[in-house]
This record gives sequence, structure tokens and C-alpha cells, in this order.
Amino acid sequence: MPTSTGTADRGRLRRGKARGFTLVELMVVLTILALAATAVVLTIPGEERSVRSEADRLAARLAAARDVAVVEGRSVAVNFAPSGYGFERRIDGAWAPLPGRAFAQRNWPADIRFAAGDGQGAARILFDRVGTSPTPQAVVLAGGEAREVVRVSATGEVSRDR
Repeated sequence: MPTSTGTADRGRLRRGKARGFTLVELMVVLTILALAATAVVLTIPGEERSVRSEADRLAARLAAARDVAVVEGRSVAVNFAPSGYGFERRIDGAWAPLPGRAFAQRNWPADIRFAAGDGQGAARILFDRVGTSPTPQAVVLAGGEAREVVRVSATGEVSRDR
């Protein structure tokens, strides 16, 4: 009657193919899947994220328009309408579109509503050649429950709040 000390059984397991996965391997795979799922969920634009990113874009473009007014030493205007907004600069007494891809006419995304601070359907923000704004405004962007406000002060400072 053969008796086993257990060493022969262990040796056979090491030499043979392992069947199944270890707990550590399963946990690593689940962690990778969880990270991938999180990345997918975070990239899906929600109403709040869409409004926030549009407000960020608008604030950056307004600040850039102010900087162009200072660098070029001429007035720059931003015209807002319910459909979108565009940039102009004053050249030889007339308003002309501000060149460059960053200042191209932009339409509001379909899920975003626009309102000027005074409740009008259209607004105009002007930056003079020293970067101040004789027309301070608050532009409100809303979509669903999300609401963002982009403000331009009389000193030309562009800021955001909710």
C-alpha cells in the first residue's frame, strides 16, 4: 500500500498545466475593467458637463478677444444672438470679422440656451484698445438643470460662476 508524503503530488501540479486563474489575476482583470468603465462614463457628456465646457470655451475666447484688442490697439466686439456668437474688430471706422480659427462664428450647441444679463435676446460686449469694457455684461448659459454665468467686468476681466 503506497503512502504519499505530499511532495510527489506537489511536483505533479507544478509540472502540469495550471487550470483556472488565481485570485490575484482575477482582481487585476476586474480592476482594469473598472478603470475602463469609469473612463467611458466620464467621457459621456452630461448636461452639466456640456454647459460647463461651453462656458469655459466662451470665457477663453472672450479673454483672447480682449488680448487681441490690447495687442492690436483697436476695439474688438463680441456679438451674441440666440443662435450663437461672433467676433469683430474695428478697422478704419468699420467693423470687420476678426480673423483666425479661434474667432470664427460659433453656434450654440442644440442643448444650450443663451441669455444676456439684461434678459435680451442679443447682446454685444466691447473691448477697447486698452482691454477695458465699456459694456460689462453677464452671459448666462443653461441646459437642463445646469447653469453657468460668464461675466465681463468694466475692467475687462473675464470670470465664470454658477
